[in-house]
Amino acid sequence: MYKDELSIFIPNSFLSESKDLKVRTYKVGILGRALAVFQADNVIIYNDDHVKNEDGESDAAFMAEVLSFMDTPQYLRKQAFPIKKELKHVGILPPLRTPHHPLNNQPDVGDYRQGFTVKRNNKGTFVDIGMDKLAFCKEQLSVKKIFDFKIAKIAKKEVIVTPDKPDDIYWGYDVISSNKSLKNSLKLIKPDLVIETTRYGDYIDSIFDELKHKVEESKSIAILFGGPYSSIQEDVSNANWDLIKLNTIPNQGTETVRTEEAVVATLSLFNFMRY
Repeated sequence: MYKDELSIFIPNSFLSESKDLKVRTYKVGILGRALAVFQADNVIIYNDDHVKNEDGESDAAFMAEVLSFMDTPQYLRKQAFPIKKELKHVGILPPLRTPHHPLNNQPDVGDYRQGFTVKRNNKGTFVDIGMDKLAFCKEQLSVKKIFDFKIAKIAKKEVIVTPDKPDDIYWGYDVISSNKSLKNSLKLIKPDLVIETTRYGDYIDSIFDELKHKVEESKSIAILFGGPYSSIQEDVSNANWDLIKLNTIPNQGTETVRTEEAVVATLSLFNFMRY
C-alpha cells in the first residue's frame, strides 16, 4: 500500500472515436487494468466541454459502469449488475485479480470481503459475501449496495460480519462520474499535487528529482489526461494545489498517443516514484 491517495482523471470524450460496443468495452478494460496494476484509488470521469461530444454524458455513464463492473468481485456481479445491452461484451474484460477479488469461496474468520446487502430486518442486514449462505451484519445498512466487511464469526448456523476494510493492502478503486468541468472535478478530491499530462509539458527526465520529491511529500496526487482529439485545454491552476505540466513520453515515435497508452506509460513512471 502507498501512503498517498492517487486519483486519475479521464475525459468523457475518451470513447468519442469508438462507436463499436465491443471496442468501447475493450478500451475501458485497458483503463481498468491499469488502475488496478498501479493501485489507483479513484478514477474521476470529467466533462470535456472543449470537445463537441453530444454523447458525453452517456459515454461517461458507460465508462463508469464498466469500470465499476471490473472492480466488483465476480461473486457479486450478477446481483449488482442486471443484464443490459450495454454490458453485452463484459466477457472480454480482463480480470483484475486484486486482493478484494478472492478465488476462495470459503473464507476464514478475520478475512475481508466485499458484500452485497440483500435484505434487512430490525436486527440488522443480510449480506452476500460469496459463501453458500448469507452473512449477517448487526447494523442497518442500505440494501442493494456493495460494502466492505470483515468476517467476525463462522458457524454452522450463521456467519457474522462487521463493516470494515483493510488498510494494508490494495482494495480496488472508486469510480466517480462527476459531469463537471475538470477544474471543478478536481475540487471533489482536494489534491495537493496535480500532474497535467501533455506533450507540451516538461520532459520528465528534466525535472525527475524535483518531481520525485514532490510525489514523496504529497498526500493526494491527481493525474490528468486529455481526450482523443486534443490535450487538456482548461486552465486548472489553483492556489490550493501544486500544478506540474508533464510530458511522460518524450520523443514519442507516433504522431499521437492514445489516452489509454498515456495512462499506462504515466502510471508506470509514478509507480516507481511512489514506491
